Amino acid sequence: MIAGGGQPALLRRINESTVLARLHEAGPLRLGQLSDLTALSRQTIAQVVSSLVEAGLVEYIEADQAGRRSPGRPARLVRLRPEAAHVVGIDIGPHRTLVVVADLSGRIVAEDRGDSSRLRRREEMLAHVRTQVRDTLDRGGVPHETVRAVVAGTPGIVEAEHGVVVKAPDMPDWTSIDLADRLRPLFGCPVVVENDVNLAVLAERWHGHGRDADILVALQWGSRVGAGILVGDRLLRGAHGAAGEVGFLPERQGPPIGTASLGPFERRVGTTAIAELARDTASPDDPGIATLTAARDGDPAALEVLDTIAARFVQGLAPLTLILDPDLVVIGGGVVRAGPPLLEALERHLAGRTLVRPALALSTLGDRAVALGAARLALDGVERQLFKVH
Repeated sequence: MIAGGGQPALLRRINESTVLARLHEAGPLRLGQLSDLTALSRQTIAQVVSSLVEAGLVEYIEADQAGRRSPGRPARLVRLRPEAAHVVGIDIGPHRTLVVVADLSGRIVAEDRGDSSRLRRREEMLAHVRTQVRDTLDRGGVPHETVRAVVAGTPGIVEAEHGVVVKAPDMPDWTSIDLADRLRPLFGCPVVVENDVNLAVLAERWHGHGRDADILVALQWGSRVGAGILVGDRLLRGAHGAAGEVGFLPERQGPPIGTASLGPFERRVGTTAIAELARDTASPDDPGIATLTAARDGDPAALEVLDTIAARFVQGLAPLTLILDPDLVVIGGGVVRAGPPLLEALERHLAGRTLVRPALALSTLGDRAVALGAARLALDGVERQLFKVH
């Protein structure tokens, strides 16, 4: 390959991306190892690494800094600097917001939760999110200029290509907002907006139970119910961004979809329904929490309520599994407080309702799922930018 300062810009970019990709995959490497792995000459490798060092993306370290000890003179290794670039993942919800910041290695370096329950107008929410992101970066000691991508998760139907929230029943003043356009001036880098449950399924693939599943479904089950669907490494969004809106599965009788903030299915199975069935008024801001906790602890009355809700939930879960035939269905959201008794009830009621039984699991990611998925999607974008040539 042509080497030297006069090489064409595209070839130089190809070589830089190739070197960065090998360092990302294999960790710190000697120049000779990089030459072997990339089929580039030693001279070209030295020039490429010099350019990347100047750009702040890689650095030289001694072998023992990477945990590799060898006799004789310590060898110098080239290391990708994880701190050279960061991504921001944001979970924007009607009750709370969560911001996470990750470096190039995927390590979460800063995190912050915020209360959005009293915010009623979009301008209030936007100001809240901007301030929270700024404060999270500052507290984490993350230079704002190192942020290369931002992904925000939000409830509702999202036109992901343009970052527009088409419809958000949970947040009425959020409907038809060009959220990407409103957030982009804060960062000066690419901003992507995605449905929150779609991001939750990405988090399950990254840090949860779904690492080995080809077809993965993540069901977020709280006051609302929605499904994120991953086929291979591709999100199934649907033609209009509305795939997985299982909370709006119709009932035989009831008001038309769209005339109420909750869908017909989630009115029957959500945490509000659990609280009503149990006559649980202990926590109006977090309905059903006492019942779910009692069920986890084996309380007979709470377990009876849980069994009724599980039977109702399976009426939506069974058709979903029959259509998709997933390897794994992960249940997340507020209902996971019920623990193993919930899983047992779902498996019992699902028996005989599907041709093939999918594996079921309860999410271990808690309320971080959406923000983690947002960070993962942002990292995917940065990795494409740095490690591949288009």
